[in-house]
Amino acid sequence: MLSLLGLAMTGLSVWVAWAGLAPTGSFPQLVVWIGVPFFGLCTAIALWRLATADRVVLTLSPDGIRDVRVAQEPIPWAAVTGLSTWSSHGQNVLVVAVDPEAEKRLTLTRMARWARGPNRALGADGLCIVAAGLSVTHDELIAAASAYAEAWSRGPT
Repeated sequence: MLSLLGLAMTGLSVWVAWAGLAPTGSFPQLVVWIGVPFFGLCTAIALWRLATADRVVLTLSPDGIRDVRVAQEPIPWAAVTGLSTWSSHGQNVLVVAVDPEAEKRLTLTRMARWARGPNRALGADGLCIVAAGLSVTHDELIAAASAYAEAWSRGPT
């Protein structure tokens, strides 16, 4: 659905731009010309996510918590200093606080790196994992992550 909406918005922006419906040099023309690459990029991201939707996104294991949207490798439980919930606009987010030295060694995705500072400024100081699009609820995710963290934070016994 997002892909179709993105295509429609991109197409509308292109049409308004080339049809000259916004007066030359006006603010609406600027908005339209910004809309073309913006909605094009949003469409590309939605299509990419659609194409990769069948892969495993989130894994909890004794090695750590791995979300391919955040980092390429698991975040070791021994490096996790805290788990909490942060909410914004009705969206609950699992915030995984990670030891700064361990976080430097992680291969974070571009989106995770870009969002790290703004999320911190908004009160989510850690790596953010959402249950949206997964087959678990936020409450189930935080309960499972907390159980794994408690069991494996000191390594296997």
